[in-house]
Amino acid sequence: MADLVAILGSDRFPRIFNALTAQLPIRDIVALTRTCRALNPLYRKMMNKNAWDINTRLQKFVKDPVAFRQRLAELDGIISGGFALQFMNRVNWKGSDLDVCVQVGDKANEFCRYMEEVEGYDLASRKAGSYQWTYVAMVHQYDKEVNGEFVRLEIILTVNHPIHSTLSTYTTALTNVITGSHAFSIFPNATFIKRRTYPTRIPDYFNTIILGSKYLDRGWYVDHRMPKEKMTTEELDLGERRIGDKHTWKIALSPISDEVAYRAEGAVDGLRFEVKKCLDLGDDVEWLGVVATQ
Repeated sequence: MADLVAILGSDRFPRIFNALTAQLPIRDIVALTRTCRALNPLYRKMMNKNAWDINTRLQKFVKDPVAFRQRLAELDGIISGGFALQFMNRVNWKGSDLDVCVQVGDKANEFCRYMEEVEGYDLASRKAGSYQWTYVAMVHQYDKEVNGEFVRLEIILTVNHPIHSTLSTYTTALTNVITGSHAFSIFPNATFIKRRTYPTRIPDYFNTIILGSKYLDRGWYVDHRMPKEKMTTEELDLGERRIGDKHTWKIALSPISDEVAYRAEGAVDGLRFEVKKCLDLGDDVEWLGVVATQ
């Protein structure tokens, strides 16, 4: 343990430090910070070393990550879905897409044009949003070849600000969002410390069996029963909340222009939403309602 403390608690072994911490999930990092005074600053040290490097993550999908993030911020777009979850958990899933949400209309049209003309994506398909309560009007799927591998981009056209769509996704592990300047996790304790995910809409075969099994295979326990009341506040943080509150995990990303960064953060940070337990007594099913209130 003394050797580990010497490596992680000082700046004397940067290569070993980077190699070791690259393998640590956030719950192990949090646990280490609580073991002794020397390791208490570990998370802050990793943040200072840009351990959550958004530009490197985006290089699989875009040629110029900084320009992409700046354009996304200018159009009030956000990154969500599996990419945001992988980024915050610092893992890579083979064949995973990049999901970008932009409000339908001029903003979405401009962003689609940017991805086609600047980033070289080809439109593969268009499909209408499947569920009214997801705030999704249309999904455009784009493909391009990068180093002999096809990568997929999904541009999700939302009927209002895209954060509404992210909050209404089907499971709590996916309620994470990346703007041009910051990354936010709405339920970090349940998602990354407890490794549990809960349904956020009325459970059906698709989001209970098909999608649930996908995240079970990826290391999450898919819980179809809400925690008991005495555990709920700690794990799921019910009631009136806002993005960026004390229950949110917020990561500052590497800089883009100050004006655009301020706009990107302001479009999401502070937005109010409500979290409540829902129950259908007839079918004896439970889910977590997450709804933006502004």
